[in-house]
Amino acid sequence: MPKDNTIEKWKEAIESGVRYKEKYGNSKRWKTYRDYGRGIFPGFVGSTNGILPYNLTYEMRSALVPNVYFRNPHVIVTPRFKPGLQLHAKIVEAVDNWLLQELAIKGYMKTAVSDCYYTNRGIIKLGYDSLYGGVSALDRIASVLETPISQLGRKGKDRVEYNINVKTGMPWAVRVMPDRIIVPFGTRTLDDCEWIDHVVIRKLEDVKNDPKYTNTANLQGTHLEMLYKDPAYADFFKVLTQEADYVEIHEIRDMKRKEIKAFVPGHSGWIRKPAEDVLQIEGAPYADFTFNEDTEYYWGPSDVQIMEPQQLEINETKTQAMLHRRIALVKFIVEAHLIDDPEIDKMLSEKVGPVVKVKGDPNKVVALLQPHIPQDLTLWTETIRSEVRALLGHSRQHLGEAPPGRRTKYEMQLVHTGRELRMDERRDIVADALIKIVRKVNQIIFQKWDVSKVAQVVGYDGARYWVVYTAKENKAEYNIKVDVESMTPTTKAMKKQEIVQIIQALSKNPRANIDYLMRMLLREYEWMDALQILPEAQETMNRPMGQREFMQTQNRMLENPTMLQERAAKNAQMVGSVM
Repeated sequence: MPKDNTIEKWKEAIESGVRYKEKYGNSKRWKTYRDYGRGIFPGFVGSTNGILPYNLTYEMRSALVPNVYFRNPHVIVTPRFKPGLQLHAKIVEAVDNWLLQELAIKGYMKTAVSDCYYTNRGIIKLGYDSLYGGVSALDRIASVLETPISQLGRKGKDRVEYNINVKTGMPWAVRVMPDRIIVPFGTRTLDDCEWIDHVVIRKLEDVKNDPKYTNTANLQGTHLEMLYKDPAYADFFKVLTQEADYVEIHEIRDMKRKEIKAFVPGHSGWIRKPAEDVLQIEGAPYADFTFNEDTEYYWGPSDVQIMEPQQLEINETKTQAMLHRRIALVKFIVEAHLIDDPEIDKMLSEKVGPVVKVKGDPNKVVALLQPHIPQDLTLWTETIRSEVRALLGHSRQHLGEAPPGRRTKYEMQLVHTGRELRMDERRDIVADALIKIVRKVNQIIFQKWDVSKVAQVVGYDGARYWVVYTAKENKAEYNIKVDVESMTPTTKAMKKQEIVQIIQALSKNPRANIDYLMRMLLREYEWMDALQILPEAQETMNRPMGQREFMQTQNRMLENPTMLQERAAKNAQMVGSVM
């Protein structure tokens, strides 16, 4: 942390952070790792003179990503420290699950998982109202008028932000490339990080037109001097700046001083002067995760870095097999003076049954030469693939392949269990990051949302209620959980059966929370909107009810178990008929 809060001192600290990432995160190789996934390898020119690669990097990424990101993310919210907040938790849960869909968290998490595969860090940035920091004085006006004031230019006409998932008066969570994130040298986790720098690339005209920045009148384009130092991306940025003028902005979240500030290298003065960062709630407005945790450094080896020797070796093996195949074509050795050229043409023609005349013993005139492809090359390829599967925790079945030979059911269960243990760990890592995102989003809306909103909430009777609420009414600490086990098809099938059995067993218990079980069951069917299957409550068919009225209605049902049981049974029957 620079003691002197000047741009020059911050540039020195940032350059130190860049060296930290290069040394311990091997960041200069990240572009090469991504090229492997694209099918671009050293020596591969797409011609007969090039190599024949086998894309292990793509294969393992295709097996990893669908197994650890959440195709249908859903969180469960319960009270944390204070009793009597069960109905508040229901409202917060409804809002959170709506936000997960509204903010397109699924897509960003999927991309972050790929980032983690290539760089060992998946990073999500959170904010409110504007991608580059909203103007706090306009937040309330923008929310009421539903006008993206903080996303418009100085004259209020042209937009200066284009991400459709960043909406006015709304929180947001977007994926950030780890290449554009810099942390102080020696940082271990973001939880104990003094500051974090996000390198933002924006068009010059948008920066000068954005009212969130000052001191931009004399700002010049193509300021990418720190990014130009990375040889992996220097050519790309050189071409990019030929298309339009761009600016490299360093947006710094200073946790020690609880400030946000921004500067452009090579430009005099801050373009965003140090100011209080209201989004520093429980740390920086970022959530991250790593698959290969390094116990000393923030940056660590990625999956691709670990498997790179095997990737290069299998490329060489496949290339050798290709060359052997080329020389293994059928060839003939003939005595030059015992067979004429026209007779050779007959022998090589496609005509059926040609008569070839020779001037001696045919067995001595023509000899067949047919080399073979060494079997060891094929076996070595499979050995390398097996090593990579062991390194990354995959199995043949995981890659959609049947194991060789016959296997008993018990043996297959052991293989499946061993693989699932390693995949479960990675699912837990992604789930923890998602929980951290939801927790931070909740803190943002508790702070920012000060107008009434409407949510669909499932009551104790398993019906949908339209409820008017304010964020302040529900401000509290909650336990948030993600259903990790529902990711695997086998587990989902078993879970459906178990939930049905539990519902049947508890259906006669008036105090059982059947609505929770019904929602859990419906979420196992990813092809439908589980909430829409539940019947709508008669009380809110014509108008939404206030939060206090909703809580009173639910409490009355709890005090009257007979009525609750009747309504829950009726609603469950309606859902059953639909299913």
